[in-house]
Amino acid sequence: MTASTGITRTEVLDLGEADLAEIHDLRLRAADFFVEVDDPPPTPASFQADLDDLPDGFTRVDEVIYRAYRDGRLAGYAEVLRRFAHEGQWMIGIVLVDVDMRSRGVGRRIVAAIADDARAAGISSLAAGVIALRERSLAFWHREGFTTQVRRREITIGDVQTEVVRLERRV
Repeated sequence: MTASTGITRTEVLDLGEADLAEIHDLRLRAADFFVEVDDPPPTPASFQADLDDLPDGFTRVDEVIYRAYRDGRLAGYAEVLRRFAHEGQWMIGIVLVDVDMRSRGVGRRIVAAIADDARAAGISSLAAGVIALRERSLAFWHREGFTTQVRRREITIGDVQTEVVRLERRV
């Protein structure tokens, strides 16, 4: 029997303390994602900083969190920024899945829910920014149909020089 995955969608402005604590707990269970590129381990403050790190002209009104639950426990989440490069595009900032839930379709179900909502809202494309050093992440996005490399931007993480690759796909 296969466990089902339920997806919820919450405006960032509507996240309460319990929501933030639940997501932070998941970030701890998936801390390998952060340390693989020498980011410090996640903290409540680092999650808050991630939510607050918005491009010019954007506010928390533009952000949505998708959460995937399996057997009543948070298994994964995604941060989405609406109208990213243009009115018809949403940017997926992160899809993070519990290390024990990877390769079980959780990330795929999150991306499918985002794509469904985008389509229903009249959005034409999704984008994802991926740090080039995260080879597993790049492979995931390619499997999800994000193949159009739009732009590469150099960044430094710790002492490491790398790039953020922006991928897109039609919805």
